[in-house]
Amino acid sequence: MTDKSLRPARTVAVVLLLFTLPWTAVRADEEGTFNLYLKGTRQWFDSERLDGTPFEEFELDDSTGGGVGFGFNITDRWALEGVVDGFSADISGLNEKVDVYNYHMDLFWQFAGQFCDDPCWQPYLAIGVGEIRIEYDQLIEPLPVIPADYEGPILFDRGKEEHDRQTMANFGLGVKYWLGPRWQARADARAFYGVERGGMDAALSFTIGYQWMEFPPVVRDTDGDGFIDDVDMCPQTPPGVAVDNTGCPVDSDSDGVPDYLDQCPGTPYATAVDESGCPKTPPPEAYPVK
Repeated sequence: MTDKSLRPARTVAVVLLLFTLPWTAVRADEEGTFNLYLKGTRQWFDSERLDGTPFEEFELDDSTGGGVGFGFNITDRWALEGVVDGFSADISGLNEKVDVYNYHMDLFWQFAGQFCDDPCWQPYLAIGVGEIRIEYDQLIEPLPVIPADYEGPILFDRGKEEHDRQTMANFGLGVKYWLGPRWQARADARAFYGVERGGMDAALSFTIGYQWMEFPPVVRDTDGDGFIDDVDMCPQTPPGVAVDNTGCPVDSDSDGVPDYLDQCPGTPYATAVDESGCPKTPPPEAYPVK
């Protein structure tokens, strides 16, 4: 395996490490929000990507391109997006370029809470499917495959075009940053796997997006405790349980066990308790007989 073929995996691995930072329960995009955005992308192509073309003995150089996307937030956690990226990529070892288009439809899972103690950050996971289309000028004297050591002239008909298509599955993660009521920035790392021909590409993109809503926002209080999900620190409180000003079950004696589970609700402050909220009984050896 060449060093170049390892670079996509290394790139994704480095970005994945960034998401090992601790984060707790971030503001999510509101349900019913539309997103239109522009993106810049750096893509690392696998050595298999030119398979199926006359250039399959060669590799595509890593390329920088741009794209557009359109998305819709199905709920405040789930979103669907369609994306197209475009690149003008050099063929390594040939004085020739090809146009590469990467189309994909993605499903997002957006986390809620605070990331790095800042509610403007929103991490997400993404998975999707699409195709990559490679367009190139037609050879005047077609060769099934151009050998890597071919030294003869390669003549192209610049007025005619051929293409190859490959199905690609992708997965990745990213983080959004809320810039204002309608603007959002985003960083995204993806891996693209060639379904028919194998090979793993990697991509790192940066995005600026505009958001709007056609309908009034939906306000949710999933657990019915009087605190909407966006501010509820305990969004899964059981029905009928009394909550404090954070939306969490009341813990009158501050022993870490909420009142509705506490079997000893009057425990003195700072007393060690068990899972039922009662003082822990010290073992006999803690009080040796003299």
